[in-house]
Amino acid sequence: MLINFTVSNFRSFKEEALLNLAPAKRIKEKSEHVLHSPKNKKVDVLPVSVIYGKNGSGKTTFIDALFFMKLRVTQDIYPSVAPFRLADTMQENKPTRFSILFKYHDIVYDYGFSLHKKVVQEEWLSAYFSSKPSLLFERYNENGKPVATFGQALISATPKGKNYLSFIMEGINQEELFLREAVKRNIKLLSPIIEWFSDHCFIIMPESKVQALELLLHDQSETLQKINERIKEMDLDIDELDSVRKPFDIEKFCSRFEDAEAAQYHSMFEEMQENEAVPLNDEYANPHGVVLKTAEGFEMVKLEAGYTRQDGKHIQFDMSLASSGMNRMLHLLPALDLIHGEDTVFVIDELERSLHTLLAQYFIKNFITETTNTQMGNQLIFSTHDTNLLDADIFRSDEIWLIEKDPGHGSHLCNLVEFKLTTGLNYEKGYLSGRFGAIPVFHGNQLRIH
Repeated sequence: MLINFTVSNFRSFKEEALLNLAPAKRIKEKSEHVLHSPKNKKVDVLPVSVIYGKNGSGKTTFIDALFFMKLRVTQDIYPSVAPFRLADTMQENKPTRFSILFKYHDIVYDYGFSLHKKVVQEEWLSAYFSSKPSLLFERYNENGKPVATFGQALISATPKGKNYLSFIMEGINQEELFLREAVKRNIKLLSPIIEWFSDHCFIIMPESKVQALELLLHDQSETLQKINERIKEMDLDIDELDSVRKPFDIEKFCSRFEDAEAAQYHSMFEEMQENEAVPLNDEYANPHGVVLKTAEGFEMVKLEAGYTRQDGKHIQFDMSLASSGMNRMLHLLPALDLIHGEDTVFVIDELERSLHTLLAQYFIKNFITETTNTQMGNQLIFSTHDTNLLDADIFRSDEIWLIEKDPGHGSHLCNLVEFKLTTGLNYEKGYLSGRFGAIPVFHGNQLRIH
């Protein structure tokens, strides 16, 4: 369950940008949207947030900031951070800061770090085991070396206590996060943070695909059945989705490539273990194929669109022949049907990409209904240009966010509740008329909207 996320000095964001999913206290509309934590009544969040803004305003950049944080937390790679560069050299040399507040297994965690290029300047973590925060660790640089302060809760939960924690800190380099290194060394009190980012924070960009979706649906017949029910509800012009397994000819596949690339594929297949699956984004396999190694050899697991002909015969087509909208929706439906765990957040850039407005509405409304009915703490955050979705019948006013740039080209994020809203206001008309900003401004002989 995401409570808030903050970033500053990241690409087009010079100042701090805060996405807060806690409900605004003065907003009484759609009270059923509020998700309550069963064991901690003080943790209330909203199930959805939508972000609007003109092209180039910073919507994708904001989502990229969360993706960057997830990448740093979950993988041992150290990409250099890109600061805001349109102010001055002093701004470029300031650290980029990421912080997140979330709930996982009924504990609220406050985690963050700041970077200059690849170097970690600060890192901190607190946990709310009760109503008050407990510091677990705070890391900073002293004379070019990482040092840290450790909280009593972490010291008590660590074999060999403070000495072992200090030993871990002394062994990391300036680019590494203490969090990752400590979890590698079996400091279990810190593992929930990485678990949440890995298994409960899903970021879906416009071209994203759910990895190994074919195999997942093949193994989970109930989930495939539910998705087929939704396909019928949404009138997607296919009768059903089928998961099929066919023999996979490695030699035939590799023969399509030059020697060097073919050798790489051969090596990859040879290193696969039994029951291991590898998605193949290739014309031969199509973007929806997964190679599975079995005791008998290799198989291709694919999704196919099933139709019933006028003569009653059932035929199937490869999903590569289906529309981009059908494929887009297929990879969004897991947010509704594949993952039923608690405290999971789905972040989608350009939700409306290749989707009819009514399909996008269906997806949003169903997500809100299911997550509020179950009260499992699952959330949807997405950006869009589709103003038909900007509807008071769908969203509370504090679920709507706007991004626009100032004269210095810095992006700013604000909530709709920051504006004076009248009862019965049509959000879409207000937005398109320029009442809230965050729209294109046409100059010269062009129509001036704002």
